[in-house]
Amino acid sequence: MKLSLFSIAAIVPFVAAHFKLEYPTSRGFDEDKMPEFPCGGLPQSSNRTRLSLSADTVPIALILGHSRTAVEVLLGLGNNPGDNYNITLAHTFGVTGLGAFCLPSVSLKGVPLTDGLNATVQVVTNGDSGGGLYACADVTFTSTITSDDVSPTVCKNNTGVTATPFSGAAAARNANESTNDGQAQSGSGSSGSSSTSGTAATATSTGAAVPLETAAWGMIGAALVGGLAAL
Repeated sequence: MKLSLFSIAAIVPFVAAHFKLEYPTSRGFDEDKMPEFPCGGLPQSSNRTRLSLSADTVPIALILGHSRTAVEVLLGLGNNPGDNYNITLAHTFGVTGLGAFCLPSVSLKGVPLTDGLNATVQVVTNGDSGGGLYACADVTFTSTITSDDVSPTVCKNNTGVTATPFSGAAAARNANESTNDGQAQSGSGSSGSSSTSGTAATATSTGAAVPLETAAWGMIGAALVGGLAAL
């Protein structure tokens, strides 16, 4: 079965003040719990998205409820990674605009994948009053993808949604410690050091750093890809 993730989302405003992880399929959405690390306080899901073992990228689709957002994508391997999201799929970068935002080709190169491996994708953003917001999707990498597996058929940005690369310390800083423009939040460290205490807990941001790509970014997208590839 094929689903168009943004057939409705593109025209219906997202009124919540946070964000939603649309693909891979998230554990759920609870706006009140989103500041809780890890995974917005939601338990592991039995509804795992099956991802092709042979693919070297994965799309990440979001609905953004803040006009400016710092975003980071992490991966934890295993049936239940707990708080061990130690692979960085996308270093912290900035997004301006509301609604649909998609990274169609987040690289998995360098990640030690095996057939049947369970893992969890965690998207981290900055909170609007300090700390971070968290959402997770449980996935399984498999060599037996079928036509029944759900995948996005549309992966696009809403009108006016653009991304901006952060560089240096701003890119290395975890999104939950970042401001919209890549500066350190008040009271946070200057880099993405590991911590798991409190609602502003920091997921370890080490591992395979990869460039980002999105559809129809034009010159801004090209700058982001180049900036992150240089990290």
